[in-house]
Amino acid sequence: MGERIKVVMVDDELDLCNLVKANLEDTDEFEVAITSKAEEAKGMISQFQPDIILLDNVMPNIKGSELAQSLKSDPATRAIPIVIVSGKGEMVYNKKKDQFQWLPGNPMVKKRGEIVDEKNPQKAAEAYGVDDYVSKPFTTELLITVIRDVLKKKKKRTGGEETTETI
Repeated sequence: MGERIKVVMVDDELDLCNLVKANLEDTDEFEVAITSKAEEAKGMISQFQPDIILLDNVMPNIKGSELAQSLKSDPATRAIPIVIVSGKGEMVYNKKKDQFQWLPGNPMVKKRGEIVDEKNPQKAAEAYGVDDYVSKPFTTELLITVIRDVLKKKKKRTGGEETTETI
């Protein structure tokens, strides 16, 4: 098997980050770095040099869409594809029950500010200025499919050249 796909996941729900990391790494296709603090994301991304970034939108302090804009405007990170993996703040992963729960009264929902009200993933991605959008709750299979599709599209855009180091 070739080099693993490097993924950074940024989501304020640490349990969800750990679950996604475990599920993706179990396939032996991915190497995943996670953070539940959006303000740590840029440093982690610079250090880890991921192939793709999974980014929640509804987070305290910095919204994922703001972080995405910042990453897309930075020459060092602008070429890294970003997938927003988010609900509207009402879908929260419950580790004890190992499932997503609909929590419309969640205090986070009240603080989320303006977010895109779009069901179509492609239109939501365009509205956020990112490469794709996955709604919570999601399956690992769907996430893997989206990651592969986004990386395939990037490869076509860049003429099929992969920037891998040879040893």
